[in-house]
Amino acid sequence: MINHRTIYNTILELAPAELAENWDPIGPTLTWPDDQTTNVVLSLDLTNKALKLAKENGANLIITHHPFLFNSIQNINADNVEQRLLLELAENRITCYAAHTNLDAAIGGVAESFLKVALSGLDLESEIDILIPDSEIIGAGQGRIVNLKQSTYLSTLIKTIEKNLKTVCQTNTDEDQRILRIAVCPGAFEESWIDELVRQKVDMLLVGEIKHHVTVMLHERNIVLAAAGHGASEQTIIPYLADYLRKKFPELNFAENEGIVYNYLRSK
Repeated sequence: MINHRTIYNTILELAPAELAENWDPIGPTLTWPDDQTTNVVLSLDLTNKALKLAKENGANLIITHHPFLFNSIQNINADNVEQRLLLELAENRITCYAAHTNLDAAIGGVAESFLKVALSGLDLESEIDILIPDSEIIGAGQGRIVNLKQSTYLSTLIKTIEKNLKTVCQTNTDEDQRILRIAVCPGAFEESWIDELVRQKVDMLLVGEIKHHVTVMLHERNIVLAAAGHGASEQTIIPYLADYLRKKFPELNFAENEGIVYNYLRSK
């Protein structure tokens, strides 16, 4: 039989803890590490929908991308929606475990799944560079950079990205310029990475979300922005992580929570 600790260690083989940012509370939020794992739910966030899916699938482990608790709490109030969710986990003896910025930066992690899904169907060069390389693990780091084999109009790229991710993109230009070199960063983009975009001669930055003043900074440096939505950029890892774990633990069922879709494509 497989226990939760074994699954934790398998995730850490893919996404080593040392890749996580210092502020990031990765790992278990609520845990019985030696409990035998029945089934597993994978979800971008810990939500009531994820808990319901766990109950329906007989799962006693929920693996999320985002940690449920970023800050410590002094007490638990059952009238608080989020804190009540913790109580329900405890009542049902369901463990929650998060792989966050370590999974973003990992080889085969979120940055790569975002690139593969968002840019699917485009003619890309095979070589992929790292925007912010990790100092110890070769091939890991935050963000990825790839070249198109031929420069492509921005309008074509945006249509492809929106179709692949089932989302809508925010941009910082109305000029249909040609793009050759694309940086891809899932989730929220860090302002401190802008200088590296310039140094690596990036034409376009594809992100999950970005602050307004950073959008302006990119525009002033002639870097095109496409922001696809935080959830849309990171939801891409769920099928990849599920496949990775299914191969490691074929005797378990891994259910995938689709998450919250907040960038709806509306047709008339």
